[in-house]
Amino acid sequence: MILVLYDAKASKQLDAAVLKTGIHEVLLMMRAASSIFNVVENLTKVNRVISIAGPGSNGGDAYGVAILSAIAGKSTKIYSISEISGESKKIADFCGELGVVKLKSLPEPSEISSDDVIIDGLFGSGLNRPPTGIFADAIDWMNLSRRNGAKVIAIDVPSGLNASNGSTPGVAVKADFTVMCLSSKQGCYTDKAPDLCGKLLFANLGIEKPENFTDPTAFLIEGPNYGVMNRPRVGHKGSYGNVLVIGGWPPMQGAGGMAGLAALRAGAGKVYVCGPSFPECPLELISIERKLDCVDEILQSMDVVVAGPGLGDGAGVFLEKIWRSDRPLVLDADGLNWLSEANLDKREAEWIGTPHPGEARKLLGENIDDRFLAIERLHDLYGGLWVLKGAGTLVGPNPMYVNPFADSILATAGSGDVLAGVIGGLLAQKSASPAQNGVYIHSKAAELLKREGRTTIIATDLLDAVSKVIVVSDN
Repeated sequence: MILVLYDAKASKQLDAAVLKTGIHEVLLMMRAASSIFNVVENLTKVNRVISIAGPGSNGGDAYGVAILSAIAGKSTKIYSISEISGESKKIADFCGELGVVKLKSLPEPSEISSDDVIIDGLFGSGLNRPPTGIFADAIDWMNLSRRNGAKVIAIDVPSGLNASNGSTPGVAVKADFTVMCLSSKQGCYTDKAPDLCGKLLFANLGIEKPENFTDPTAFLIEGPNYGVMNRPRVGHKGSYGNVLVIGGWPPMQGAGGMAGLAALRAGAGKVYVCGPSFPECPLELISIERKLDCVDEILQSMDVVVAGPGLGDGAGVFLEKIWRSDRPLVLDADGLNWLSEANLDKREAEWIGTPHPGEARKLLGENIDDRFLAIERLHDLYGGLWVLKGAGTLVGPNPMYVNPFADSILATAGSGDVLAGVIGGLLAQKSASPAQNGVYIHSKAAELLKREGRTTIIATDLLDAVSKVIVVSDN
């Protein structure tokens, strides 16, 4: 299972570190080619393989795929954007000796059929600027060919995708499969990447633990330790923490209610909600009058405060009170909008911010395309731990975590309120890594609903699913 991720710079360092062990670069490229060609062989029907080779080692990989395709007896052609150099040239020369046809120009897209496979070896993981000229033309050709039915297999990352952050500075390939070689690229899991990578695959090229060679730059929120809660059988509601939700002010009562119920579903012992004027308050929530002295009276008995889901005028004095307290805090939605204008010092006590991209832009005062950099800037400005929501949610910094889940099933009003409540409920129970675990549980709940046949959901659907995906241990 992939757990460690690398940005473009660290991927290059890993390549160099592995080569220093004495493994030949040509051998690594042919191992990569073998892994990519395995994808080709697993396709139902392949009429022709067309490899697109760029100037770097990815070009060498593309030539390697052409070699294996020719040996397997498939109709094979290669199109090289520019001259191949270094160790890649040895593979290119051998490809020529095998008689693989080297195209002088790409076929007309009308000549491409659904039985054709295109290998995208144009760019590697180092791209950080918009593709131009013949490179952009080749990307456009691959995308048009895919629309005509061809399967596209990208090497490392779809060409045009930034391997470090998942952004696309210009045109980019939309692949059916992406085979990440040697290192798992962190940019393949977030921002634009989920729409471009297709099915993500990983080939370790015989290197079992890349972290022994080069430190990773991020970690995947995946694995057997996520979603597990320690709840002794003899525990009672006082054992699992008190949560105070500041939110759900009219006319957004539902936001506070969903956050509170989510905290309970995540296992919190008791949840108090300050703000809603419920026509009928959820029976499980304890309603607190929307007065500052009422909050003062109970604040020190709370294990965590979730503030921001559905607030209105007059909330600032409540939020400032909470900000200056020593209570652990989850700040969401309107709480984050308040913070962006409050001009306060960094909070010393433990806290977690959960912005969506629009709220992050407001907090930063600018649009930062690099989601990893955005989290670092948020931390520099405000302190705290950050959950940057969206496709491939990030948690960080120091270290950075990436959630591999990306699905529009969660694009529904109230989904973020549920996430904030889940994180708050975990934090109240002093769960290990409540932000990462909360993101994991939230996305797994959505996956469960999808497996049950849901194609769209409303946020309250998540509440029951949350308790179904949590694993309880009494150890």
